[in-house]
Amino acid sequence: MSTKIEWTDRTWNPVTGCTKVSPGCDNCYAETIAHRFAGSKAFPNGFDVTLHEARISQPLRWKRPARVFVNSMSDLFHADVPGEFIARVFAVMSLGPQHTFQVLTKRPRRLRSLMGNREFLALVDDHREQLRPGCGDFAWPLPNVWLGVSVEDQKRADLRVPALAKTPAAVRFLSCEPLLGPVDVSDWLGTDIDEPGIGWVIAGGESGHGARPMSPDWARSLRDQCAAAEVPYLFKQWGEYQPTDWKVIGRPSDKRNVLVGDPIDDLGHRWEMRRVGKGKAGRELDGRTWDQFPKTAAA
Repeated sequence: MSTKIEWTDRTWNPVTGCTKVSPGCDNCYAETIAHRFAGSKAFPNGFDVTLHEARISQPLRWKRPARVFVNSMSDLFHADVPGEFIARVFAVMSLGPQHTFQVLTKRPRRLRSLMGNREFLALVDDHREQLRPGCGDFAWPLPNVWLGVSVEDQKRADLRVPALAKTPAAVRFLSCEPLLGPVDVSDWLGTDIDEPGIGWVIAGGESGHGARPMSPDWARSLRDQCAAAEVPYLFKQWGEYQPTDWKVIGRPSDKRNVLVGDPIDDLGHRWEMRRVGKGKAGRELDGRTWDQFPKTAAA
């Protein structure tokens, strides 16, 4: 399915449904959509974890190269998704080398465990042969699969990034969205596939009814960390709130505005944000867009 997500071309959802594990899940857009269409063919069980057998081979029918976000409506490494089913997903990805598959999780320990498990690799190999007899050997990690974790604050970075950094992958990436606090990931940034490192960072504010504002300095800090490490950076969106570019002490200058983040100077100034909606808030940071991608993209 095509998508408006700024960092991918289309989505593929062989699994839908999930459960919340951290503050970044509080206003989950996938949950909102699933509840709205609960009982439909797309979401027969609402937001309960559901395997969609009919969708498993979809990418094999897509000829035009694309970046494909895997499970935008779920988490492939949720405990309720059997390892055998995950192996089938990886088998399909291995047989679609024209595409770049982007897999994002909040459960990096299971991700790391499976990626280094010989029995899991054997399952991937078996399913490849079933899908395309005589397909032959394959490289591991898959050269067209990027593996990432969601990071909304420093606590989640400290929990999730170390496991990802030790997971074999063509590209390891972070989705810092919704960005709910300052995050320092500089110790993990790097682009050498043979060494632990993160090769791409996405950052963005929260959208939707219960959206929380993002400080401009949180987005700038990640951008600057990436620049210092020569790692590509993509600023996805401000979300519902746009910076007014005013530094304020005490109360906001307008009752429609909010102050966000820690004081930015000794006087106690904080950045002021106004809720204007995702479309109007836009995605420019310091006067320009940041749409950097790893160089290994297929599209």
